[in-house]
Amino acid sequence: AAALAPTAPGLAHAPQAGKRAQPSFYRFKLGTIEITVVSDGTLAFPAETLWGDRAEDARGLLTSTFQPSSPVGLQINTILVNTGDKLVLIDAGCGVDKFQKTAGGLLGNLAAAGYAPGDIDMILFTHCHFDHLWGISDGKNASLLFPSAEFVASETEVAFWSAPDLPGKVSPKQQPLVTQANLKLASPRLRLIKAGAEVAPGVTTFDTAGHTPGHISVHISSGSEEMLLTGDVVVNSAVSFLHPEWPFGFDLDVPLATKSRMAFLDRAAADKTLVGSYHLPFPGFGHVVREGSAYR
Repeated sequence: AAALAPTAPGLAHAPQAGKRAQPSFYRFKLGTIEITVVSDGTLAFPAETLWGDRAEDARGLLTSTFQPSSPVGLQINTILVNTGDKLVLIDAGCGVDKFQKTAGGLLGNLAAAGYAPGDIDMILFTHCHFDHLWGISDGKNASLLFPSAEFVASETEVAFWSAPDLPGKVSPKQQPLVTQANLKLASPRLRLIKAGAEVAPGVTTFDTAGHTPGHISVHISSGSEEMLLTGDVVVNSAVSFLHPEWPFGFDLDVPLATKSRMAFLDRAAADKTLVGSYHLPFPGFGHVVREGSAYR
């Protein structure tokens, strides 16, 4: 302590941290395809919202793995895929000040990565939840922010979220009318697909329904290299892997979502494929291995 004392007063004059976070993107090559993770920011929820009756168990697991347990943070990792011919953005974040103020950084971070909204050729939605869809439009959900993009989504997903009786099917907290407003904006440029469709060279969807009726995940391949993108099949690096059987609060069909989660993790572990996740800590990449009857 005595040795440190002379330097201590200097700390009072240290520069203060800026209020704005640094631009957040991460880029690498997958074969000849360039992958850029572009952060839209973060979300935070009580453990009860995310895991219901298992909230107390989840908090214990999070604490044991040195993660904050109240509230629980989720990253928003959009993926920009440059195939050489097309720029494909996979999911579009929340939009600015539409859901939580810690989200909405997509456009600024996209600019930091060297791209403008007009550069995007396609936006592929894994599903139509607020944190994947709402970022396509301005703060009033009145005009589109990506002037040249084709929008691509599962026909099952769009049919569900576009139904006139939707407000009676989902929680009011999900603001279904905002989702419907964004789908209406996108509709002139919206292409509907079935799970399994290749939407761009090397970018193929596959069925992981349950979280929502038409939820899809994505397989990206170039030469001998490949990766899987989760969508919302997993959301936390401890709970989703060590207890994939625990219900997740935003899953609309819990049994089917659990089945899809287990199948995804089985595939990733068996094939030793690189995995990119929408909600895991930025930039969200890793591999899945079996851990007894579960995974990590």
